[in-house]
Amino acid sequence: MRFLKILLTLCSVVMIGAVIYVVWFELSRANFNQIPFYLYMYLGFAVLSSVVNIIYHTKSYRFYRRKGKRQLDKKVHKILWVGTICFSTFLLYIGGVGLYTMIRFIEYGYNTRDVFMILLFIVPGFVGFLEASLLKKRIRRLRNEHDTLEEIENIGKEVEY
Repeated sequence: MRFLKILLTLCSVVMIGAVIYVVWFELSRANFNQIPFYLYMYLGFAVLSSVVNIIYHTKSYRFYRRKGKRQLDKKVHKILWVGTICFSTFLLYIGGVGLYTMIRFIEYGYNTRDVFMILLFIVPGFVGFLEASLLKKRIRRLRNEHDTLEEIENIGKEVEY
């Protein structure tokens, strides 16, 4: 699971890099009046959700550490959970739009690069959902195990008056 977390973090960094490339090199050559407003919204959402996704993976990495360093008392904020779900949804949306466009214009042909680019969005989207749900279950299981072990340790130490 650590490997998935690192891959998803790298995916977020690549997404930020792609947005920076598009803004600085591609959009700077075009006339700003000709660029649709929704493109700016997509780019802004991509950067925002990528940053939140990076923060989520950094903060939640502690649940994959060894037993002594886990820090189960700290929680992952709900905004970070929502941010990582939004990032995965955004990746699936971009991949779905690409797939829809490819299917719609299939009569003109396609190449394997198009399919590869679509899979570059769809696979991390599904993996992001999978990792978030597995981490939620892992945190619940680790907290239950921790509480059970604490109860077992405290059996003989309780003093009743």
